[in-house]
Amino acid sequence: MKCAVLSDIHGNLRAFEAVLADAKASGADSIIFLGDLIFMGLDPQLCYDLLMEQKPIVAIKGNTDENLEHIAELSGTSSKEEHLLKLIKYAHIRMHEQAKKHLATLPTVKRMELEGLSVLCCHGTPYSVDEGIYQNQPFSPAFAKQLSDEKVELVLSGHTHIHADFVRNGIRFINPGAVGYSFDGDVRASYALLSLSDGSVQCKIRRVEYDIKRYQMEVDHAMEGFKLLDRLQYALTYGKPLN
Repeated sequence: MKCAVLSDIHGNLRAFEAVLADAKASGADSIIFLGDLIFMGLDPQLCYDLLMEQKPIVAIKGNTDENLEHIAELSGTSSKEEHLLKLIKYAHIRMHEQAKKHLATLPTVKRMELEGLSVLCCHGTPYSVDEGIYQNQPFSPAFAKQLSDEKVELVLSGHTHIHADFVRNGIRFINPGAVGYSFDGDVRASYALLSLSDGSVQCKIRRVEYDIKRYQMEVDHAMEGFKLLDRLQYALTYGKPLN
């Protein structure tokens, strides 16, 4: 089977559509989605609708998807929390109630067998949606032990917005990078195309051009009344986070 692994769409419909077109042209017959679908983008509901149309074999939620579930808990008492609350409300008012309810029911981890491989799908790590797995960072002994106890051969994760494909402690880790905006210096959309057969997997990281200039113009227009999208605009321009 050929499977397109996507993560971190972040409401960027233009990038999402381009990635799906590339995946279809590349022969992908299934979709795995690793979370962060709607937050920090202009088209959260349309991205949700398009993902559901694909009937993904895995769809999990990420840390920013969970934000909608906690909107009532944020008071905006600090400038950071006030900033976050406004961004959450920006996505909240653009989502249908049924879509928000369904998004809340999505799991944060999915374990399964694919073509003879034991696979674990998560957004950040299997134990936290807010932390990431990085190729250039060693695992703590406790984390390595937890992963070893999982008895899995392949871990698919997102969250970092940086693609990766490496083996550590006998487990292969693949991060498809981000569809919506990257943090690796390349502004193109990123996803992973997996070819799975008889217990083995081949991975190609695909970088996809889309009309990013037009999306940036749309973000600029939105920023005329909502200045908080400056971090998004920076990432779209430089392929890096605004620190």
